[in-house]
Amino acid sequence: EMQVHAAGGYAVYFCNPRGSLGYGAEHALTIRNDWGNHVMHDILSGVDNIMERANIDPKRMAVTGGSYAGYMTAWIIGHDQRFACAWAQRGLYNLTSFFGTSDIPQLVEREFEARGFEDVERLWSQSPLAYVENMRTPLVIEHQDNDWRCPPSEGEQLFAALKRLGRTVTLLRYPRDGHEMTRSGEPTHRVDRLNRMLEWFGTYCMAKKDARSTRAS
Repeated sequence: EMQVHAAGGYAVYFCNPRGSLGYGAEHALTIRNDWGNHVMHDILSGVDNIMERANIDPKRMAVTGGSYAGYMTAWIIGHDQRFACAWAQRGLYNLTSFFGTSDIPQLVEREFEARGFEDVERLWSQSPLAYVENMRTPLVIEHQDNDWRCPPSEGEQLFAALKRLGRTVTLLRYPRDGHEMTRSGEPTHRVDRLNRMLEWFGTYCMAKKDARSTRAS
């Protein structure tokens, strides 16, 4: 995916923020009970750093990511307006509903020390859907019909709310495939997704030949 974007003329920023693997358990566990703020800070700090060192047009940046990074893509556009467009891949957007529909409800119990029906206000405050009224960035929400990890119902909730608010949003669903579609899904789906993503980014970022994009992960 990143190579496709780079080949399309974009500068690609791919980061390893707090909560991710690679820097030990302490680094990975830092975001327990706070999935949103720490990671967004790390990603956007990296964006600021890249902006200082490279020829990036701040009005033509895009953000995308999948699974947790789909969550983070929605979280970012609910708190920051710098991106021209966004593409949220197979994400989770409501922690309380995710607890009841995902094949890994224990993720909520482990990360937030509460089940989906406990401490609902805190879980809601960590759900991107809670900030939907602040989302004004044109967004594609992508899901796969057989995704049991982050079910399509997560994206449907976010899509319905944004449509009610009159925002620019598209819901894209692929039949038969699951959470791993981007890596092992039907080849025609994988190619179609990449082409659609490039087209979406191009609509909002390619005002000039040397347009640039940013990717969260």
